[in-house]
Amino acid sequence: MKNLSFILFVVSLLCFSCSSDETTREEESAKLEKMYNEIVAYSQINSKTCTNPEEWAFTKFGNSNCSSYILYNKQIDAAVFQKKVDEYIVAKGKFNVKWGVLSDCMPMQVPALIPSQIECKDGKPVIKYGLPEN
Repeated sequence: MKNLSFILFVVSLLCFSCSSDETTREEESAKLEKMYNEIVAYSQINSKTCTNPEEWAFTKFGNSNCSSYILYNKQIDAAVFQKKVDEYIVAKGKFNVKWGVLSDCMPMQVPALIPSQIECKDGKPVIKYGLPEN
């Protein structure tokens, strides 16, 4: 009887310890939001005034055809910034798969606009888009 009680105790302990590693959708979403906020802060887009568009660059912020772009100040370490972006994209992809989040990106019938230049508008960097050249 003692062996049976001990076995039941161990099995229940293992079951409960396995389930404690699971995170909720809200917890994972909060982690993604924190990662995103760190990327935005590191980019300096909200803390540095744009007076010269040559001081800014952008990178793709996603891995689908309809991904957006994110601006960053060229004075930051671009490799560190890109690593943060890449980690976010991977984490977001895993989140989407785990929670069944589908992209609302529909195939476009017209040519997609692509980033063509950066301008400063009201002290903020802004990406201007244009049609791809043939």
